[in-house]
Amino acid sequence: MRDRIDRWMTGEGTVRILTATSTAMAQEAARVAGSAPAVSEALGDLLTGVALLELAQSPVERVQCSFDHDGSAGQLVADVWPGPEVRGRVKNPQASAEPLIGTDGELRISRHGFRGGQVYQSRLPVSGGSIAGALQQFCLESEQTLTLFSLATVTEADGRISRAGGMIVQAMPDCEPEHLAGVTACLEQADFAALVRAGEAPADATMALLDRMDLHVLGHDPLLYQCRCSLERAVGAVRTLSPEELEEVRGGRVEEVVCDFCSHQYLVGQPELDATAPAAEK
Repeated sequence: MRDRIDRWMTGEGTVRILTATSTAMAQEAARVAGSAPAVSEALGDLLTGVALLELAQSPVERVQCSFDHDGSAGQLVADVWPGPEVRGRVKNPQASAEPLIGTDGELRISRHGFRGGQVYQSRLPVSGGSIAGALQQFCLESEQTLTLFSLATVTEADGRISRAGGMIVQAMPDCEPEHLAGVTACLEQADFAALVRAGEAPADATMALLDRMDLHVLGHDPLLYQCRCSLERAVGAVRTLSPEELEEVRGGRVEEVVCDFCSHQYLVGQPELDATAPAAEK
């Protein structure tokens, strides 16, 4: 199955479930980052979790998440655009010292509205060393939304990612205690992440857990790893240089711009500046 996020709602309309199948996305993220297997698992979990968060909370907004912690992998970043389209990076992709993800850290999440919309930013101290737990804590404390996150990225002995997925179970504002109790009873049968690690497809794992619930299919959305860098953006970055430095570029110097996410290199000289000059400069 291609990567996608499936959406369901309980019959009462008070609990919604989103499940991501994100294997190809996690594989591409690991390839671009050049990450070691254990780091690839952490990066895959963060990208899957933030993609679910974006679609559940802000489907028409760009959501950026930065996870700083005291583990050896260092800062992890997820950047999710409507779609969802995802890209990410990790500070130390070849980290191996334990713990990779530290027990103390900070989650910073910003939401960017399009067409002149405002930017909303949240910062939250988190603890526990779990990416799923950190996102769950964010939803509860910053969004005042009871949300269960379960994430799994599975690597094989050769370092290849074989499966990746995630599930969120979210209580809607009018959720009654008995509705939540019914879902909780189902989730206590088994663990979503454990089922995925054992070989279940994420959507099948969700249905296995919630087979007693009256679930209504809401739809599904494609999930894609996509870097949004471009020559135009690189030229825009060069245009922020000082007047003296810009004059050097126009005089023959070539400026190298490297994307923070995919490491693609752009060479910007006078021809590139002229080709993408604002209308006022032409």
